[in-house]
Amino acid sequence: MPVPSFPSQLARRAPYYGWMIVVLAAVAMAATLPGRTHGLGLITKRMLEDLAISRESFAMMNLAATLIGALFCIPCGWLIDRGHLRTLVAITVAALGGVVIWMATLTDPFSLAVAVTLSRGIGQSMLSVISIAMVSRWFERRLGPAMGVYSVLMSLMMAVATGVVGLQIQSHGWRAGWSVLGYTLLVTAPVLGLLTRSTPRNRELEFGATAAPAASGGPRLSDALKTSCFWVFSLSISFFGLVSSGLSLFQNYVLDERGFSESVFQLVLIIGLFVGMLTNLAAGWCAQRISLSHMLVVALALLAISLGCFPLVRELWHVYLYALTQGIAGGILTVLFFTVWGRAFGGAHLGRIQGAAQMMTVLASAVGPLMVELPRAATGSYVPVFIVSALIAGSLAIVAWFTPLPRFAATTPAH
Repeated sequence: MPVPSFPSQLARRAPYYGWMIVVLAAVAMAATLPGRTHGLGLITKRMLEDLAISRESFAMMNLAATLIGALFCIPCGWLIDRGHLRTLVAITVAALGGVVIWMATLTDPFSLAVAVTLSRGIGQSMLSVISIAMVSRWFERRLGPAMGVYSVLMSLMMAVATGVVGLQIQSHGWRAGWSVLGYTLLVTAPVLGLLTRSTPRNRELEFGATAAPAASGGPRLSDALKTSCFWVFSLSISFFGLVSSGLSLFQNYVLDERGFSESVFQLVLIIGLFVGMLTNLAAGWCAQRISLSHMLVVALALLAISLGCFPLVRELWHVYLYALTQGIAGGILTVLFFTVWGRAFGGAHLGRIQGAAQMMTVLASAVGPLMVELPRAATGSYVPVFIVSALIAGSLAIVAWFTPLPRFAATTPAH
């Protein structure tokens, strides 16, 4: 039997740098906060009052900004597949920081529209794809646990950032809070650039002795688009993004209709993030042992239940139960979104496949606020939105039950 070389033995005993990449990727994902709907939701009410913009007008502005921002996923995926992760993450975080600082100084609707578009494109689209790809490039054998740890760290960082920025906004106004966030991103960018590595030097530790470089072979985006797995997972997770983006952006108004104050809104955000964080860890462990399709069914069923029961909310503990159920469903769906593409389609063209899936979620989040606000304007209540959304989530759960991973996954050794 061949004896491993001394360098090989040393490499196996040394800590795997991929776990450092998991931490850095979580920081990068947390940095997307100002480009995400729940991040913008922190300043929406104060900003609209400050600039004298109606909710309907801002919903249309957000729609156009998110649709345009979704296009940023396409070149980003192409660059990732060519191994430019290290440079991309530093430049993208720095650019997002600059946009956030500029946004805090704006006084007219047109400039605000441009700033929201850039924050959506750079933060929600590009930086999200980069962050997920950072982990997928370093893990295959332990991808589920790695994504679980990544999701926990990201949720924890996002919860802390949401709380800190929210307090800054309440104490000093939305402009001051947004400026502090922008300068924090500028400081974070060079640190990420210095510490990030695009790919592991020793791929054998995670990808096996015969692992080929990520740039060779494997199903392409066109192959992924021919599978039911891609469409069921991407549409289901995109639908969750549609609902959560619409409700997050107008959560203050949704809770106000139920008779709850702004402080409850802040609490709902934090509860959802922390519950999602714990669920991420459990879902990452389950992803190694349970069918991803069945996990999707559970998440969609919980989502349908929480949405369907929300019109019955009357007491404060009802709101907490709603936030708890939403957090569990969102936590499972988050891990699935991070895990399924690498598990089903491999790493050869992962950047473009993840970019396409991310673009769908961004497009859905663009439609979300309109899907929430227009029915409210027509009926005077948010209740119809919850009922219809619950029915759609339940239908998707049924379809997901009959959706296996594609045959590409069959070539990946079981771990």
